[in-house]
Amino acid sequence: MMFREVSAVPRLLPYGARAGLWFAIAMFCVGCTSMKERNAQSPAPQEATQKSPLQTASSQQTALHERLTLLASRHGICNADLAVVRNRELQSVDAAYGCADYASATQESVFEAASLSKPVFAYAVLKLVQQGKLDLDAPVLSYLPRGYAHRHFAHLADSPVDQVSDPALSAVTVRMALNHTSGLPNWSNGPLVFDGKPGAQWQYSGEGYVLLQRAVEAVTGENFDEFMQRTVFGPLGMTRSAYTREAKLEKHIVPGRDGRGGVLTPLPFREPVAAFTLYTSARDYGRFLAALLKDERSLQQIVASPVPVSAKLDLSWGLGWGLERNRGEVFLWHWGNNPGYRAFVMASPRTGDGFVMFTNSETGLALAQPIGEEVLAGPHQVFRYHLLRDGLANLLCETLDVCL
Repeated sequence: MMFREVSAVPRLLPYGARAGLWFAIAMFCVGCTSMKERNAQSPAPQEATQKSPLQTASSQQTALHERLTLLASRHGICNADLAVVRNRELQSVDAAYGCADYASATQESVFEAASLSKPVFAYAVLKLVQQGKLDLDAPVLSYLPRGYAHRHFAHLADSPVDQVSDPALSAVTVRMALNHTSGLPNWSNGPLVFDGKPGAQWQYSGEGYVLLQRAVEAVTGENFDEFMQRTVFGPLGMTRSAYTREAKLEKHIVPGRDGRGGVLTPLPFREPVAAFTLYTSARDYGRFLAALLKDERSLQQIVASPVPVSAKLDLSWGLGWGLERNRGEVFLWHWGNNPGYRAFVMASPRTGDGFVMFTNSETGLALAQPIGEEVLAGPHQVFRYHLLRDGLANLLCETLDVCL
């Protein structure tokens, strides 16, 4: 099996050689037996996550802030911002920092949302469906009378373009683009070639979202950022959100950092891409999440026709969101992975509770499970999903079910 890693941003260069990867796995597995023995002596995950209910909202927030601060420090995450939704209302916004060179953290920092861009776009698409301007089961190509001019790199204005002629494109529906069954690759980084038959199975695809973005632009006759401002950002009061790096956001954007804490050179997104270029704050995304959890019609559409992702973990995919079936209910979730940034969002349509977390670190997803199971009582199988890990940890989780 080949190593796979899903990133929101199409890579300009291929991955480097990984000659020592399997050797590292072998060395790691020498200690697997003793590790399992130690785990057998430890409390079961269910026991570890059982906590006494906190009596007041303020005490919950205090405990959560202490937890967030501890985790940020432990993992060397300079900015970790968290918004919590309770009973379909934005309850709190918090921030923590774990780097010595950070004097303070702010609740209004702006991050690259990476693939958390997709659920916001999906929400806007569902509004067009509800208005009768799009049909979930219509071919996306039916909204593109001039065909599909595909950019090899969607975020670059001067990218090479190919006019897609593959007849399979006419079979891709709006629904397929939203639930990742289009048969398109995550990113082509060249002429667009199908990886599979449209509608056959789930395969994560940023290209499918870009295709749908072009249809939305054609139907509305608007620039993508203008459409999102009118449809989502304006109505929900998301004042620090845009799909391009606007001047008004510049001073609030925190720099991305690698896994060792080094600052990465920013790649300013000047072209909006529905799949990964959203800039936003925890407060803004929390407002979006609260609004979605009040929107029964959209929630029903999201979960109505799930496609299987992982039978072992009981994961599937809806319209714009991952779905976890757990203890008789469905949870929405999504992760984000851009260079220098990691993000995670999860919510319960039944209770109206949820959270979104943004970090400016490539180790940031280490916070998702402890925060997630604090806000939404666990355990949650989604945190064993291999795509929530990078590099060797991804491969160990996928192939050996050793999910660190």
